[in-house]
Amino acid sequence: MAESAWHKKVREEIWDSLKPNAFSSHSDVSKLELFRGPKKRENCLSDVDIVELTPDRKDIVRLIEIETAMNPKKLIGIVLTTHLCDMCKTPENEYNLEKITLKIICRKEKEKSKKPLKLNVIKRALDELLFDFKIPGCLAKYDFEEHP
Repeated sequence: MAESAWHKKVREEIWDSLKPNAFSSHSDVSKLELFRGPKKRENCLSDVDIVELTPDRKDIVRLIEIETAMNPKKLIGIVLTTHLCDMCKTPENEYNLEKITLKIICRKEKEKSKKPLKLNVIKRALDELLFDFKIPGCLAKYDFEEHP
């Protein structure tokens, strides 16, 4: 699927602010894949747009996913599949995923939208599922950010 102009603008803006401690899909790599278990095609559960690394490039600080068209099912799916992963492959290395932050950048809804995205409702449900019930996974936290 082709990258939209809005997606590209947001991705490049974020990536530029994080260089040189980041990888960006669509720019310097084709995919930043997330795996559960051994690195085999059938174990790849997801991919992300940007991987932010520590200054020494030994660990991942944050995974960033940018989504143009958002709905509750898609947001929940991104968070849950990411949480289930334990390894990220970049062109430079393979990183274990432990206590990672996931940031999901959503396109800001129009003011007069008939179906505003209820991020607080989604976040409350996910917090309960992931952290109250203590489902094992790689996420220490996640956040949604609306971007114009």
